Amino acid sequence: MATEKLIVILGATGNQGGSVAEVFLQEPQWRVRAVTRNPASTKAQALAARGAEVVQADLDSPSTLSSAFENANAIFAVSDFWGLFGDPANAAKAKGQSLNVWAANHETEQLKAVVDAAARIPTLERFVLSSLSNATKWSRGRYTHVYHFDSKAKAESYGKETYPELWNKTSIFQAGFFLSNFVSNPNFQPVMAAHGVAQFVGNLDPDVKLPFIAAEEDTGPIVKSLLQESAGKNVIGYRGWCTLRELSQAFTQASGIEAECIMLPKGQSHVPVPPILGLELDDNWAYCNEFGYEGRDDPTILHPKDLDSSPQLDSVVNYFRKQDWSKVFKQEK
Repeated sequence: MATEKLIVILGATGNQGGSVAEVFLQEPQWRVRAVTRNPASTKAQALAARGAEVVQADLDSPSTLSSAFENANAIFAVSDFWGLFGDPANAAKAKGQSLNVWAANHETEQLKAVVDAAARIPTLERFVLSSLSNATKWSRGRYTHVYHFDSKAKAESYGKETYPELWNKTSIFQAGFFLSNFVSNPNFQPVMAAHGVAQFVGNLDPDVKLPFIAAEEDTGPIVKSLLQESAGKNVIGYRGWCTLRELSQAFTQASGIEAECIMLPKGQSHVPVPPILGLELDDNWAYCNEFGYEGRDDPTILHPKDLDSSPQLDSVVNYFRKQDWSKVFKQEK
């Protein structure tokens, strides 16, 4: 009988890490070590009950990563810019910086510590880093305020430049635009107009192709595919490569509710946006509209279908079918 391999999963109770854990807990040839800040949480205990080894580690305490990674054959690493930005305890840490700038810089340092720790693991065969495109680079300096993209890309560059041996074992997973945003994020939830049409309102060009992912379902299958192939892949992860207009049609097919897209001018929003995020979000949407969410000029970009072991993912329509849209529209009143 072949020896089981060990995959260590950061953020195992979150969307991306949770999906990876779900997939590998069903793989008899793999052992799962689920890394979390709080092993006593309900989600962590549920993973333990299913056979995962649950261990405590914190990206803000790099010394905890060494033991978490010990004997790993594969590591999946993910960080959380929005968690850093949204934590009230971090407001005082910015010290003269905008909180989003602080969060981006801090996220980069967290990921650099993860890379440092991974590079010291002699058993490691594959490192998969959850990153995003470098908006400053691929827009040729036009959009320099997409901090939550560039923060991850900077750590990726650090790893490539500092640890060439590790990078020979590394593949990059870029999570596309979360479909869950349309269910739970007020900035993206469709709005029911008086004439009974659901409106998808925002600053994204409704005719630009974007990658849409159900991160809590799709990350695991894509990461599994990456581990079945040679290293060096840079995959933009999604189940739907479509325009916002096509996405609204998928919504109509799933819900039976007529829908339309409304693109707002730059700087306008249909919901209040924290002032410190205004410039970042304006650049974010403009970057996606002009250069693509994934940085379409990046020659290393691969799509899931390009993988030899291409994952079988569900559809956008089926994701929308599973949602209770009555709750979304009720929240508007």
